[in-house]
Amino acid sequence: MLREGEVIVTPIWRLVIFLYSLVLLAVSGAALVAAMGMKNILIRYIDLAYATPQNRMIAGVIAIIIAVIAVSTLLSSLKRSKGTKNLIVVKGLMGDIVMSIPAIKVIISKAVKKIEGVKDVESTVKYKTSGLFVTLHTVINPEMSVPELSQDLQNVVKEDLEVIGGLQVAEIKVFIDHAAAVTKTAAK
Repeated sequence: MLREGEVIVTPIWRLVIFLYSLVLLAVSGAALVAAMGMKNILIRYIDLAYATPQNRMIAGVIAIIIAVIAVSTLLSSLKRSKGTKNLIVVKGLMGDIVMSIPAIKVIISKAVKKIEGVKDVESTVKYKTSGLFVTLHTVINPEMSVPELSQDLQNVVKEDLEVIGGLQVAEIKVFIDHAAAVTKTAAK
């Protein structure tokens, strides 16, 4: 299970890192040869490598590939993290107890089902050092009191997350996106 800061490296990124390491090894080798005063050998090898148009074309393609790898590596390192997918609930002597964001969303959806008048809910969960920040987008029965229903939602969700999940809740925002009419089906 992943902990905060751990990254899964896919086979493609392993290949990119391998090729990038080979390029860095070649550049450092060339710098070492130049530092040892053997510039003439290095210059003769470079002249030989670029002697024909075919060799220059191959070198150009390799340079473009290396540039694309460098830019993609740079951009991926600059991407902002979307937050952790797993939260450490309890740190104990025997190890950590970790809960995933989807598991937290299940607790939220079960809590919401306890409230009469809520037709549908979509939750967003973010974790910061002060605790969980939960956003609920709901579809409710239009006959229900919005302030009362919102307060009930906040209380029930917070209680379930704290009791069932052992999580600290910092904030729960409730958005009423739509009021759905109640449809009654006749018993057959």
